Amino acid sequence: MQRINEDLMVIEKEGNKLIQCHCGYLLGPATGNYKEYTLKNESTLTVAGPFVNPHNIGGGKFVFRQFCCPNCATLLGTEVALKGAPLLWDMQIKS
Repeated sequence: MQRINEDLMVIEKEGNKLIQCHCGYLLGPATGNYKEYTLKNESTLTVAGPFVNPHNIGGGKFVFRQFCCPNCATLLGTEVALKGAPLLWDMQIKS
């Protein structure tokens, strides 16, 4: 087992490395982007807080994304991205 952060770890099962939530839910292969296997919520930047883009710079071109475990609903990550952009990779596990 290799801990990634307080909620995610890499485990080996049947010869495959997988990303696992602290609750035991297997998110997917460690070679992929774990965000693809989560519950996703995409909203305006104002959801991130009152001091995030208070002057609406970009005119709504950016979104705030939240990624949660499908089993226990723990918030596993967030990102700010261009609307319609692919999910960002914030980590990549080396095999």
